[in-house]
Amino acid sequence: MTSLEKIEYFDDRYRKARAELGGALPDADTIGDFMGRWYQAVNSADIDAQLAMCTDDILVEDPAMFGRFSKGHEDFRLFAQITYKAFPDMRFEATGAPLVALDGNRIVVPWHGQGTLSGGISGWPPEHPEEPVAATGRKFDLEGMDTYEFRDGLISYWRISYDNFEMSQQLGLMG
Repeated sequence: MTSLEKIEYFDDRYRKARAELGGALPDADTIGDFMGRWYQAVNSADIDAQLAMCTDDILVEDPAMFGRFSKGHEDFRLFAQITYKAFPDMRFEATGAPLVALDGNRIVVPWHGQGTLSGGISGWPPEHPEEPVAATGRKFDLEGMDTYEFRDGLISYWRISYDNFEMSQQLGLMG
């Protein structure tokens, strides 16, 4: 199969998958606009704007949660508030085009993120808060990727993926 045939093959598969899902897979313009608004909300610490782009039952998974999920708007807001307090200067930017799943309503976005642990971390998880983590004044500079699943045009699942060990070392939390 030539390169052109491969492109046509995948383009055809994508069109068929979108048709089977009733067009539920986002098109490139929709993804680009949505992700632009998402990163603007994340980088400006606008939690309300982020929540407006998520389903009421949003499920968030982050390595810093140590196996616990953020479930729903209340958990999302609490986790975001803790995060923005700890890293008030944190910024993320997409480093490549979103990868769109052919068989579902999911995208993966590679990113680069930076921030400084200038505020303490406390209160997570809410039902059994861990010991507070003191501000170190140290910075993180990481590559990672986010997986998003959509329902009715909103994010219903967000998995944040990065090397938590590397982040902890950069922040001076581990040797």
